[in-house]
Amino acid sequence: MLARWSEAGLAAVVLLLPPVLVLAPHGGAPLAIAGGLCAAGLLAAVPQPLACGWRAPAAILAALALWGAVSAAWSIDPGRSLILAARLAGLFAAGVALACAAERVAAPRRLILALALGTGVASALAVVDYASGGGVLRHFHTRPYWPMLLDQFTTVLAILALPLAAALARYGAGLGLAAALVMAAAVFGLVDTGAKLALAAALPVAALTWWRRRATARIAAIASLAAILAAPLILPPLVRLPGALHIADSLKASGGHRLLIWQFAGARIAEHPVLGWGLDASRAIPGGEDAARAASAAHPEQDQLPLHPHDAALQVWLELGAVGAALAGLFAALLWWRLGNAAWPPLAAAAAAGGLAAALVIAAEAYGIWQEWWLGSLALVLFATLATARGER
Repeated sequence: MLARWSEAGLAAVVLLLPPVLVLAPHGGAPLAIAGGLCAAGLLAAVPQPLACGWRAPAAILAALALWGAVSAAWSIDPGRSLILAARLAGLFAAGVALACAAERVAAPRRLILALALGTGVASALAVVDYASGGGVLRHFHTRPYWPMLLDQFTTVLAILALPLAAALARYGAGLGLAAALVMAAAVFGLVDTGAKLALAAALPVAALTWWRRRATARIAAIASLAAILAAPLILPPLVRLPGALHIADSLKASGGHRLLIWQFAGARIAEHPVLGWGLDASRAIPGGEDAARAASAAHPEQDQLPLHPHDAALQVWLELGAVGAALAGLFAALLWWRLGNAAWPPLAAAAAAGGLAAALVIAAEAYGIWQEWWLGSLALVLFATLATARGER
């Protein structure tokens, strides 16, 4: 009975995630906690050894949360560091429970149906809202219309598109292809540039994984670890390349500002490279509120560091130093390593690789890495991918 109700709860959470990201994006965090509780119920009802390979990733996440709490000792905002460390511990625990419970789901078809239904409804809501200039969202909040309000859904859709299409292809290649085309059309029809880049990057990674799964996963693991560790050496100098600022501004309204943010973050990282400034200290870094460049009609006033560096690797380096960056790099590498070894059908493995690549692209250019809605959404997408990737049962 407990297992049946727990699986039903997980299906409900997966069903609700896409519409919630359209209507109230911050709801991704409480949904992940609810999913974590359902996952804990399933783990209790179907006891097995923790054989799904999540001991090492769980240990890394625990060490990351603990290091964040320890960083309060030197943080420029110790209270915020401790509070966020506690929140991260809860979210990480929910994520690990979801990942482990994915191995014990007895009815993956129900999850696929729930995810497809929720994604379809959410995509329709998002497209109608965008086409009508806020005709949907105006009924749920009083904020002025802004197309970027749909960005959270669009980015998660870019991550989810290939895994969901692969799951649906199990019931017909035409169905999977149609779903992929519809989701791609939604991503490219909405405004978020990062989501478009993420989905574009996912396709070649998926193709390479289909062709040479283990080799691609190994190379991606090494590249992810190296990119995170080398981020302070690679990203901050980009703004000094000839014409880089102009090109970035022409590609995306916030592109040039992003390069200036990375330059400022790199300078602050160099001041505390080993320990960092403390968990979630990005909001209070000295000089962060200063103007990044002279304001103009094309570029209104822009802070040196608005809330976070808009790059996950730089944020971890800035706040938790080399120690935190090493933990984050190891976690990303382990995800790729596990994917290379997973006993999944080729299409499912390729789609999961595409989803992981899309998630890393978005993390490298968009949200604060500790945002609860973002971590919660990633945990639920990971659960859905794991639970539906192993073929018929």
